[in-house]
This record gives sequence, structure tokens and C-alpha cells, in this order.
Amino acid sequence: MLLLIFEAGGQTYGLDAATLIEVAPYPLCVPLPHAPAFVAGIANWRGKTIPVLDLPALLAGTRARALLGTRLLVVEYRRPPGRSNPLGLLAERAVETVVVEEKRSAPQTVAIPDAAYLDGTVTPGGKLVQCVSLDELLPESVRALLYPEPIARDGEPPSASQEAA
Repeated sequence: MLLLIFEAGGQTYGLDAATLIEVAPYPLCVPLPHAPAFVAGIANWRGKTIPVLDLPALLAGTRARALLGTRLLVVEYRRPPGRSNPLGLLAERAVETVVVEEKRSAPQTVAIPDAAYLDGTVTPGGKLVQCVSLDELLPESVRALLYPEPIARDGEPPSASQEAA
């Protein structure tokens, strides 16, 4: 498996590169009022507006800095039932990849309910890397905020344009 390595709060994390659509430059984000602190806002990506999460804010409680190695990781975020949408992730020092065995060298040994996205560790080159799972990244309340379900009108099923939202 190929992992994209990034940092948050001085710690090293890895994201499965198979989930990536694109690694893009640091974007201009428009904040979303009343959103959780780790939601950086929305950004324009290839002519489409996408929600953007601040990974350092989510993982370490500190906002992403506009460093040379800070990138927008655009991933295909799968959501129930079987739909997916692009999601932007701000990540610092996201400039390295490593190949690791498919099986994690160590499963996640500490169960933290608010960090269900932690998916074990690997040690490429002797450096401890915590793996992040996209499937568990967004709490249900944030998923509903960023990807609201289309509303049917007059008891009719949602139209194709509503479904695409």
C-alpha cells in the first residue's frame, strides 16, 4: 500500500494514496459560519465547490499553516448509501509517500471514541506513522452538515439534480 505522509501537531500521519483524486496547492478557503473549528470552509476545485477539512485542527487542535509543503488533498469521500463526493483535506508537509505492507504492522491499540479514524500504525524507516481512515473521519453531525440529504418536494422522490447535490 502507498501512504501519503503528512504532519499535524508535530506528529506524523499517513493516508492511503488510493483514496486521493489529486494533491493540489494550498487553496483559498471561504469559512463556513458556525461550522466546527476543523472545517476550514469551502474552496473552488476544478470549477466545483468542495468542503475542506483542516487535518491539523482535527488531529492536533492547531490550524494548518500556509507552509511550502501544505497541500490540499482532494479525496473521494464515500458516504452511505453508496454515494461519494470530493472532499478537501488541508495537510502540512504532505510531500512524501512510502510503501508499506498491506497488513498494518500494529493495529490501533488505544480506543478513543472521538478518534475512530485512527487505523493502526506503521513504522517505515523506523518512524512511527499513525494511519488515518477516511471512512471514519467525519462524525455523523459533520457529514450531515457538509453533505445534506436532498429534500423531496410534495412527497415526490428527489430529482436527479437534487440527488447530485
